[in-house]
Amino acid sequence: MMQKRTIQFSDGMRAQAVQAPVQANISDLAQALDLPPFATVILLAGGAGFMQQPAEARLQALFTEGIARAASTLDALIIDGGTESGVMALMGQGVAQQGHKPTLLGIAPEGRVSYPGKAGAQKDSGPLDPNHSHFVLVESDEWGGETAIMYKLGQFLADGLPSVAVLVNGGEIAENEALYNVRQRRPIIVIEGSGRLADDIARLWRERAASPADEALAEIVKDGDIHLFPPTGTPEQLQQLLFDLLR
Repeated sequence: MMQKRTIQFSDGMRAQAVQAPVQANISDLAQALDLPPFATVILLAGGAGFMQQPAEARLQALFTEGIARAASTLDALIIDGGTESGVMALMGQGVAQQGHKPTLLGIAPEGRVSYPGKAGAQKDSGPLDPNHSHFVLVESDEWGGETAIMYKLGQFLADGLPSVAVLVNGGEIAENEALYNVRQRRPIIVIEGSGRLADDIARLWRERAASPADEALAEIVKDGDIHLFPPTGTPEQLQQLLFDLLR
C-alpha cells in the first residue's frame, strides 16, 4: 500500500513524497505522485561520492547552465536518486538556480535515507536533497533496491515522449542504471572526465576492439546509443546536445 506525505525541509522547502513497495503498481504510483505536466524526461545516473574536487567544480557549471537550463527550456522531468550527495546534490543546486524550475523527482530506498520528521533513521543514512520537489521512497534497506522501480517508472512516464539519460561518474549501481537505459533504448550522454564508470565506458566505446569481461559493460558498449561529452565541453554545448536529443 502506498502512503503519501509532505516533507518540510528546514530551509522552508517542501516536497511531496510517496512511499511505495518494491512491487508497486507503476500506473498507481505515477497517479499518486501527481506530477506537474512535462514534455520530456531526463534520467540522471552517477556517483553519490568519490568525485574529485576539480571534476566537481566543472560539473556544477555543466549541471546548472547545461542540464538544468535545458530542462527548464524543454519542460523536462528530471529523475535521479534524490539524496543530498554527489551528482544528485549538484542537480538539486542546478535546478534551484533556474527561474522556471523543472520538476525534480528523487527515487531512493526508504531504509537508507533520512529527512525531517522521519523517526528511527539509520546513523549512516543519506539525507534527502531539499531542492527536489517530489520523491518516491521505495521500501528497501539497500542502495540499489530502488533501481527497478526507478526505471519502470521512468519508462512509464516517458512513454510517447523524448527521453535521454546522463551518466556522470558512477559505480556498480550506476552501471546497472546504464544497462536499464540501453535496454529501454534511451540515448546516454556520458560525461567524460567525471571519473570511474563514465570514463570506463568512454574508453571502451572509443576502443570497441575487444569485448570487456564485464557482461554488463560489454552490452552497454555494444548496444548503447552512446554520446560522449568531452572534458573540454562547455555548458552551452551540453545544453545544445540535450536539445538535439530531446527535440
